[in-house]
Amino acid sequence: MGHGYEVTAGWGGRQPILDSYARLSRNQKGKLEKCEVQHADNRETIARLGGVLGEEISDPKLSAWNPKVRRKGWERIIKRIASRASDGVVLWNTDRGWRLSSDLEDLFKLVEGFDSVTVGSSHGRYDLSDYNDRYQLRQEVAHNQRNSDEASQRISRRFDTLRRRGVPHLQGRSFGFPGLDRTVPKEDALDEDGNDTREPVPAELVERERAALRSGTRALLAKVTQEAVTEEWNAAGLRTVTGGVFRPVQVRDVLLRPRNAGLIEHDGEIVGKMPGEPIVDPHDFKRLRALFAGRTRGRQPGNTYVGSGIATCPKCGKKLSARPHVGEYPDGERRRQYHCPKARGGCGKVAADMRAVDRESAPW
Repeated sequence: MGHGYEVTAGWGGRQPILDSYARLSRNQKGKLEKCEVQHADNRETIARLGGVLGEEISDPKLSAWNPKVRRKGWERIIKRIASRASDGVVLWNTDRGWRLSSDLEDLFKLVEGFDSVTVGSSHGRYDLSDYNDRYQLRQEVAHNQRNSDEASQRISRRFDTLRRRGVPHLQGRSFGFPGLDRTVPKEDALDEDGNDTREPVPAELVERERAALRSGTRALLAKVTQEAVTEEWNAAGLRTVTGGVFRPVQVRDVLLRPRNAGLIEHDGEIVGKMPGEPIVDPHDFKRLRALFAGRTRGRQPGNTYVGSGIATCPKCGKKLSARPHVGEYPDGERRRQYHCPKARGGCGKVAADMRAVDRESAPW
């Protein structure tokens, strides 16, 4: 958002108040169109239309056609028009505002009954109170939407070809794979030219994550619970690619990704194989998939801990929690222990072997 003026729309016999809107993007030649350049051109258009500049408002890092993206700057433009704080908007090109015809129709309904609402662009001026101008603007936005649909279809075909060649479509770095650091949101890492300034994550972190994927797969196959694997990952300092603490459902989703086994899946069908050595043995991955496919819906039962809800910490009095531990018992079962977790308000200083505590707690 840029400069604003203390003016009010709605008075007769005066210059129309027109806002300037800009969105950082690339033109058909691939050159970056900066918001500052667009606003400068918009100011000339406003003067040529006999108007006065209201506010300069920008969405410097956002797409106009992706319906999942919220454009706060454009929302402010629409609110100002609806409240009559401005008499319209000037854009470098109408595709900065609309690439979907339905969005344009929403604006027509919003300004129905207004004396005059102006939309200005490099293609000319449209008065939304004039049905001929609305018709012409509809045609222009329909053309914008056709271009978007054509590009979407072309991109979909390209992705399909890449998948079948063993190249997955990854939207940013995934756990266990190299890539740019996603703990910093992309929209906060773009410089004034729209370049991503984030750094790649260290190779050591990627190797730790890959080791966790392999051990986590083996643990679930050995009937260790998702909760136990989650606690182990969090205790080891592993985090999601966006920097969050893992939850059991996230661990499950990460371990059930086909690309862990070097497989590429699309719409539930394996369509390709990635080059190189997979992180997880494909046979183990298929067993894990089959294990989860055979489960009933709902929370899965955990291991039986006799001391759960009974054993308390002798230092702070908090109830102890159970977790897997390093090594195995003589019968081959993975060792477990009760501990006092800091995450639940405990002191974090007490831990005891599960079987030893269970023997003392058992009534027989």
